[in-house]
Amino acid sequence: MSGFGNYPPIPSLPENSEIDRATLQAFHALGRLVHLQRQAMQRRLSNPGAHHGELISLRLLTTSDGMSQKDLAETLHLSRPRVTSILQGLEKAGAVRREVDADDQRITRVFLTAEGRRQELETRAAFDEYIKQTIGKLSDPDKLELTRLLDQVSGHIAELVCADGHEHGVQPS
Repeated sequence: MSGFGNYPPIPSLPENSEIDRATLQAFHALGRLVHLQRQAMQRRLSNPGAHHGELISLRLLTTSDGMSQKDLAETLHLSRPRVTSILQGLEKAGAVRREVDADDQRITRVFLTAEGRRQELETRAAFDEYIKQTIGKLSDPDKLELTRLLDQVSGHIAELVCADGHEHGVQPS
């Protein structure tokens, strides 16, 4: 399965590599998963040019309408300039509006429009169907094992991010 889809085959290990073959295969399997998942989701969405940050922003705003732009950036683990760019795209699409807070003019609040709510409902339906067709097909024990393993790898990655001197999960984009 190493040449699956458009994902490149697993390279051979150099003789002096400290990485064992099983580790390299697992790393490539994870990369293949991320690559294919992104492709599959883009094909299922009605707006194929939408950035996943836009979609997640819409989802967050359905439960926290009016949250500050700063809080949105922190929740998404994205830089403020990146969130500004995401919100500009959403504004252009008529999905959100930004307003200066009446009590503190340093704060910009973000609100969903009716179009934003419609887009979020459509996107959520596509996500739900995708999840049922992928992870949903695993047995319950396999789902639990996958969750355990992915959480374990995520923990190792979070340690690396923190060790690099960045806030947990926050990377300039």
